[in-house]
Amino acid sequence: MSPGILLKSKKESSLLSCKIRRPFPPAKVRIPYDDFSGPPAVPCVALGARVKVGETIALPSGGESLAIHSSVAGEVTGLGFFPHPLKGIASGVEITSDSRDSRLAEIGVERKGWEIFSAEDYLNLFRDAGLTDFKRENMPLHVKILKHRGIRTMVINACESDPYVSAAQALMMAHPLELLKGAEILRRAAEAERVMIATETDKMESAEILKSKIYFLKWKNFEVRIFPSLFPQDEPSLLIEQFRSKETEDSIAVFEPAAAFAAYEAVALQKPFYERVVTVGGECIVEPQNVWARIGADFEFLIKSARGLLRRPEKIIMGGAMRGMAQEHLAVPVIASTSAVLGLPPEIAKPGRVEPCIRCGECVAHCPVEISPVMITLAAERDLFETARDYGVERCIECGNCSYVCPSKRPMLELLRYASSRISKPDPEPAQFETQNSKTNVETAVTSSYGEK
Repeated sequence: MSPGILLKSKKESSLLSCKIRRPFPPAKVRIPYDDFSGPPAVPCVALGARVKVGETIALPSGGESLAIHSSVAGEVTGLGFFPHPLKGIASGVEITSDSRDSRLAEIGVERKGWEIFSAEDYLNLFRDAGLTDFKRENMPLHVKILKHRGIRTMVINACESDPYVSAAQALMMAHPLELLKGAEILRRAAEAERVMIATETDKMESAEILKSKIYFLKWKNFEVRIFPSLFPQDEPSLLIEQFRSKETEDSIAVFEPAAAFAAYEAVALQKPFYERVVTVGGECIVEPQNVWARIGADFEFLIKSARGLLRRPEKIIMGGAMRGMAQEHLAVPVIASTSAVLGLPPEIAKPGRVEPCIRCGECVAHCPVEISPVMITLAAERDLFETARDYGVERCIECGNCSYVCPSKRPMLELLRYASSRISKPDPEPAQFETQNSKTNVETAVTSSYGEK
């Protein structure tokens, strides 16, 4: 496999303070019901209902479903279809905050005996708390653990190699003990033998903090391993390859630090999932920072919580600059897989004039999974999807290296995603975005934020 490429991290501005800021609660949230890979949850609130922070608003519809919880206190003011950063629109609930932010009484109270629960107890708590794996597919956490039960090595993936994104690093520095206890809960739930925490050379301070906590806990089955700061070092398949040694691939599973921390809060502190750490960054943001973002809060609220915009961004991206998804609307909500919201200027985000492929081979040389992006994208442009399959599109990890190194500025990642989607869904229908309250686009929302500044 390719060793990766060296990128400027651009994380310094969001890490000026190791504290994770907690903004005031948003005036309104729109929380999706089906924001995970399992069957959608079943709504259990009606219009006009009053809810508290952490209260259940949708129940699991089966063994692979999850409960959904309110992220603000207030009144249910809408049930229907709302903007979504990945699906275009999705079913959900709208809650208007009463600004009191009252939460369920048990949240934050330590659960008795949580350290000695059985693996099944942990899995049930994960489902009832609404925990996912925090990846783009948002697999329910208990489902993922069941798939990997009995593994030898659990890897906590704290590499975070995408530029700008520093949410995991901020979590490691601000809450190292809670993160480690959460990783131990995941280990017990998965009945794994050991936990390996993977991080990079540009995160030595947080790595040393974790090492010191492990030393004082006297946990012999925990270890921190440091890798070069190359992109995409945090890709799970690459980490598995490096940890495998004599083990089989099935004996290793990779989990996110955010999942470990959420597991600790759900099990030990009775806190259901309704917020996560999100990096608000990019050159267009006035004060890049890491914040506790409520699920369902829109991107415009997050940008304003970082004091708005210095200038109009060329792109608003959910996730990292390399693999993130550009957004047409700032009305889209924070979801479990929202690690970052970036405002990027034209000199960073605008690719320049697209030229024909010159067959230079740079995309092939820098592909970490050793497929042929050039042949796949040329096939995708001609809708030759079986040819794209023959050249390995199904093994693509969508890292964006090919787009980054392409001298012709071809939209490689977009073409790869297009080919992949047509193979899995031969006749996709583009999501429509026509609701009355969803017409805020990047242009108008950015103007609003910029004007306030």
